[in-house]
Amino acid sequence: MPLGEALEDLARALRETPVKAQEAGRLREIARLLHRLPPSRERDGLLAVAYLRLYQLLGQEEDYLKGYSYARTARLEAVRLLSERLGERQ
Repeated sequence: MPLGEALEDLARALRETPVKAQEAGRLREIARLLHRLPPSRERDGLLAVAYLRLYQLLGQEEDYLKGYSYARTARLEAVRLLSERLGERQ
């Protein structure tokens, strides 16, 4: 399923990507494409979700730190709470 490059397309792709190990490459690609867009609350929130999902799948601290950082930048309550909940498991 093609990803697209607009924020709305990437948001849809992220929403439709299951949190399964075989989807880690797709999540990395979504994050890569999001980095190409101008910074905004929405973009940063989506980056946070992508990295936090990668952390859930792969357990790499670098993904958690990126996700947490973008969650704080985005200032979106639901994303911040997700990052804090995952941080408690570290």
